[in-house]
Amino acid sequence: MQKIFQLFLIFFICSCNKQLITPTRGDIVEAVYGLGTVKSEESFSAKVAVTSSVVEFYVIEGQDIKKGQKLLKTDQGAVIYSPFNGRVTDIPFSVKENIFPQTTILSVVNLKKLYLTVSLEQQAIMRIRPNLNAEVSFEFFRNKKLPGKITSIFTAGDQFIAKVELLEWPEGVLPGMTADVAIEIARKKDALLVPTPAIVNGNIIIKRHSKKIKFPVQVGLADLEKAEILSPKLELDDEIILP
Repeated sequence: MQKIFQLFLIFFICSCNKQLITPTRGDIVEAVYGLGTVKSEESFSAKVAVTSSVVEFYVIEGQDIKKGQKLLKTDQGAVIYSPFNGRVTDIPFSVKENIFPQTTILSVVNLKKLYLTVSLEQQAIMRIRPNLNAEVSFEFFRNKKLPGKITSIFTAGDQFIAKVELLEWPEGVLPGMTADVAIEIARKKDALLVPTPAIVNGNIIIKRHSKKIKFPVQVGLADLEKAEILSPKLELDDEIILP
């Protein structure tokens, strides 16, 4: 008897936890989401062809420099100049330290020509094309959404990449930083919407005339919170059971 009572109590609690919601009409935007990495269109790595050492550095890490500015001088007498305006980001060696061929001695990046690369799955990349709108948010700049555009789509190894350019960049952004990127796939006004959790295994449960009826649904656009219902035809006063 006690066991039956416990089962009834569990059923009662579960039943009470189910919410009834009604459809709404409104705008919906479907987007693809990814993590973007900041890169620069112009980057330069100073290297030597033979084993050498640096006899003098003319710049320091973090210094903003001009095109043609002297960067360093090697013990071979070679002086290396910056090919563009930028910032020195890395000097991993000290003066008179041995440097082997093709090893980076000093790095410069142009912070005025930044962009984002977003790695996406195959299914997502097939829905993306140049000129789609994107919204970008940095962790340190979370309250502001920065507008951007998809400028190109390409592969890098076994990854599918979307390139995003921003209309403006927040101050302090450096190559290597990451940002959340939402790429707008489609937009629709005055769509018939229900909360996404109301759809379970492709079905919704509607309460009509005190009866629960399960309907298979055809979904249109969807975001993280809501989905457009194309069929069945729902009324705004229909009660949908939300698990």
